[in-house]
Amino acid sequence: MARLIADLETTMIASGIRALDGDLDRAIIFMVVARASEMLSPHGAGHAGGEGRAAKAISINALAASLGRPFETMRRHIHALCAMGLCERGPAGVTVPEAVHCRPEIATLFRTNHDALVRMVEDFRSFGATLPESRPHLPYDWYTGLAAAHDVLLTGIEFHAHRFHSWTDMALANAILSANARPLADNPGLALAHAEYGAPPPDTLCQPVSTGAVARVLGIPASTAHRRVAAMTEAGIIARRSRGVVLSEAMLSDPARIEESRTSMLHVRQILARLAAGGFCFNDPAANYLDGRPAPLQFA
Repeated sequence: MARLIADLETTMIASGIRALDGDLDRAIIFMVVARASEMLSPHGAGHAGGEGRAAKAISINALAASLGRPFETMRRHIHALCAMGLCERGPAGVTVPEAVHCRPEIATLFRTNHDALVRMVEDFRSFGATLPESRPHLPYDWYTGLAAAHDVLLTGIEFHAHRFHSWTDMALANAILSANARPLADNPGLALAHAEYGAPPPDTLCQPVSTGAVARVLGIPASTAHRRVAAMTEAGIIARRSRGVVLSEAMLSDPARIEESRTSMLHVRQILARLAAGGFCFNDPAANYLDGRPAPLQFA
């Protein structure tokens, strides 16, 4: 499940970077503000979306605390997002205006994020993971799924970002994990045989990936990726192989990281429970797609 979550987060971050003109930090901040304002699910706390309800603003202080970033850094990015017309700042805080949802690049981002979540749930089911029961009597609003996708991303940031120098490093590590795990993701039997925390699969089942390929998938400059991968290799987070890089065994087997992953997984299960309360069809996840199953990330 952790490998599939990494795939979802990589897809969302890559889509966000492309929608936000190549700026990873602003992409993440925008998605968090959007989650907090216009797309809150009625099945989570603080619902503000829907006809007759005003968008719920989030303060810069709250954003900074939630994302673990300095206030001045957050203020600078919010100012830039407002200048781009993607956010509005008022007395109560920051919102994403409803009209922004209709901008082609944002509509594509949101629909991609939703369908990437559906793909993750579909893969959970094919791997035999325990999922909530469907509630077919409840209508499903895809914005509930979109909110869930952003909640999964935020959960990953809250539990794992502190281990990295920057969000760029976190995104690179997630993308490398997604690429390394491709032989397992394509074979449920192998994946289940190597599903335990703290027991990394053998090298023969770990697919190294070039730094250039990771940069292309994420949509970040190759020079940035090479520089940060070199720094993470020096720090012991990443290991080099003859055909590319992999997450190091020390990183995958670190007890503190494993405990954080277990806790974050519990949060993801809670998010899926709220998704069931929003009418998501867990019995047939593919029925929830807007535009069909997204193609897998191409690291070749």
